[in-house]
Amino acid sequence: MIRTEDYIWVDVRSPAEYRQGHVPGAFNLPLFNNEERAEVGTIYAKSGKNAAIERGLEIVGPRLSRMLRQGKALGQKGKLMLYCWRGGMRSASVAWLLRLENVELEVYPGGYKAYRRSFFDLLEAGWRFVVLGGPTLCGKTEILKELSRQGEQILDLEGMARHKGSAFGGLGQGEQPNNEEFSNFLHLALEKLDPKRPVWCEGESLNMGKVVMPKEFFGLIDAAPMVYVEIPQAKRIQRGLQEYGTMPPELLVNCFEKIQRRIGLDVARKGIEAIRKGRLPEAVALAMDYYDKSYRYSLQKRKGPVLFRYEKDAPIPVMAEEIRVQMQNYQ
Repeated sequence: MIRTEDYIWVDVRSPAEYRQGHVPGAFNLPLFNNEERAEVGTIYAKSGKNAAIERGLEIVGPRLSRMLRQGKALGQKGKLMLYCWRGGMRSASVAWLLRLENVELEVYPGGYKAYRRSFFDLLEAGWRFVVLGGPTLCGKTEILKELSRQGEQILDLEGMARHKGSAFGGLGQGEQPNNEEFSNFLHLALEKLDPKRPVWCEGESLNMGKVVMPKEFFGLIDAAPMVYVEIPQAKRIQRGLQEYGTMPPELLVNCFEKIQRRIGLDVARKGIEAIRKGRLPEAVALAMDYYDKSYRYSLQKRKGPVLFRYEKDAPIPVMAEEIRVQMQNYQ
């Protein structure tokens, strides 16, 4: 397998293709802009390969020296890996140009299309996923990060999706990636992990805000064993206040409005009123009650077993250490 981090990746596709999704960290050195790519593609379809090559040379000729300078500068950082959509003429043309100046490079076989397919090959490596589950506001994200500090392998799915799963989960997280970008982030993260060792991640639904996880990956974590974590309700409310208490009230109101049909109009009105009157603990408790019911339902549908339950209120480092030690009995 070609590991992403071993190369300086150069995407020679058009800016629009690059924005839709690219190898994480790749630089865009487009052979054609969006309009030029469409023009050359149309000529190829109507008049054939030779006519498309001639028009392509007319377009790129004046900019070859600039592309060469940019490529040489990237080549000083390490060995380049060039790709276009299928590993065809665009990447071959830029590779030819850069090799004139002895830039060390390779062309990714099959292009970006093959890179995307290789993600699904990676999923077949026999991964030993362990899901950290439990109701919302139990500190699962913090436990996961502490497990990483203690030497365990983790996947931060919420960090990659920039969303924590609930209607409130997008607050303060920035713009979400599209599904293709999320899949590429996941691809890169998995490349760095050893499938023979346990890999911890949080239990998530198929949808994380606007991001839909690849179904093949979701199937693996849905069937993976779970460690169930729960802390007292009062502590969970306290965590909710710490996490959302500084958010503008209207943002919290909007979140209640999003789920009012599912939570019930009366409950939603009570939550909105509590927010506007500054009774945030009450609002957190109402939202928690709804998500607890939803979580219990989703837990019943999981395919994977619950290995053990950890229901002890302790500092996060202690929780992570005790969970890690207890997990050793199942390895």
